[in-house]
Amino acid sequence: MRTKIILIAGIILSTVLSSCVSIMTRTETDIHTISERDTVFSYEQKNAPGNQDMGVVYPSSRTFKSERRLYQRDSIVERKYPDFIRLGVFESVGLIGTGSGESSYGTGMFGIFPDFVNLRSDYRGDTGKLFSGGIYRIGVGEWRLRWFKDAANWTIGTSMIEFLIPSAKKQNTLSSIFPLYLRKRYYLREEIPYIALVPTLGIGWYPSQYVNLSGSIDIGSLGGLNLRAYAGLAAGVNSKEAYQVRMSNESDKSHTSVFPYFGLGISFLDFVNIVPETYREWKDHEHSSWNIGLVQASLIAAGADSSAVAQNSETKIFTGFIFKIANASVALPILNNQLYLGTSLANFVVLGFNEWGIGILPFRLGYWQTIIADELSTEPFIEYNYYPSNFLHIGNRVNLRISDFLNIGLVMGFASGETSMGIGSDITSQYGPPISFSRAYFGVSVGISDRIFFPEELRYNR
Repeated sequence: MRTKIILIAGIILSTVLSSCVSIMTRTETDIHTISERDTVFSYEQKNAPGNQDMGVVYPSSRTFKSERRLYQRDSIVERKYPDFIRLGVFESVGLIGTGSGESSYGTGMFGIFPDFVNLRSDYRGDTGKLFSGGIYRIGVGEWRLRWFKDAANWTIGTSMIEFLIPSAKKQNTLSSIFPLYLRKRYYLREEIPYIALVPTLGIGWYPSQYVNLSGSIDIGSLGGLNLRAYAGLAAGVNSKEAYQVRMSNESDKSHTSVFPYFGLGISFLDFVNIVPETYREWKDHEHSSWNIGLVQASLIAAGADSSAVAQNSETKIFTGFIFKIANASVALPILNNQLYLGTSLANFVVLGFNEWGIGILPFRLGYWQTIIADELSTEPFIEYNYYPSNFLHIGNRVNLRISDFLNIGLVMGFASGETSMGIGSDITSQYGPPISFSRAYFGVSVGISDRIFFPEELRYNR
């Protein structure tokens, strides 16, 4: 059931993102009238029967005709440009030193390596955790702010929802839907990958009311991936009606939350444009990756004793699935640019009911080969997943591009390893206690909001 819910959520989010792409595009239309003028000259010699040259000058019977013609037609030319400075799906930051010793959340580097053993709703923190909290943003957007006589690199932005979590004490969490952010970028490098210093003022209004002052060093964007180092100060208040207060042990009063922070962040499917790129047509934009996608889902047959997708069915053709979220395959400028380094926000490889592994930010090395231009490609790869499961995954995916946002394909491979770092009961109750696994598989896949690029679209080939 959880898998179905995740897949449905991915489809809904991909639909929203597809709509956002059209909203975030500026279209300029030129209408011309094309006129073509043509002049036709014709000559005709009329000789009556029996006419003879008798040595007398006669009037010429030759006639001359000139005809002018005018053809007109309308010509409509549309040019599409990006109309945003930043557009991203997900950003997370691991915060250092924001929680007291006994209430450190333990979100791990970038805020996406949590303690899976204690990952449950009643967790109240622990000691000895370097990354004590996190910042999380979903659906980030920024647009040019034309203040100060159209000064460069000022932006105004927001996100669908934002969480500032200093510790495991829920009453101290600050959150807001559509917070307002003002940013100014000072670029140290204006070639991909961009490097910028970014001072920021943020204001949240509901359900928490807060101010977030910060500065960051941003590096990106390559395949929608960005790295950031943050330093800041957040201060705000939660009323006793706020959900985070009602979920805490101190739900009878409002809470004030003030904390300085340092952190390391990463963002996925997060695209940043410098101002000159907003005047460059979409078709002329430079791309750094062979593949950028929201969701890749595969049904696989691995021959496991117990199926994870049809536990109560006698027919067990498909015993598991592979589910990847927020994927990027960044081309390397070697070997004709066909070698790539890739990763995903999360990677689930389920071969059977209790033969499965989870990878957060895995390392993937692959080779991209186009078979039929604009349609068919293949990508053999080797992937190492190190947390919270430890397993090696070797495989190949054959992709048939249906559109810019949808593709289907075949997958085959071999996965071997174990989940030994400890997984909480909330996860193991769904698929059973994990055991060591080593199996080959074959299956079918679909990519949703999964964009495949071809050689002529890569910036290295231009």
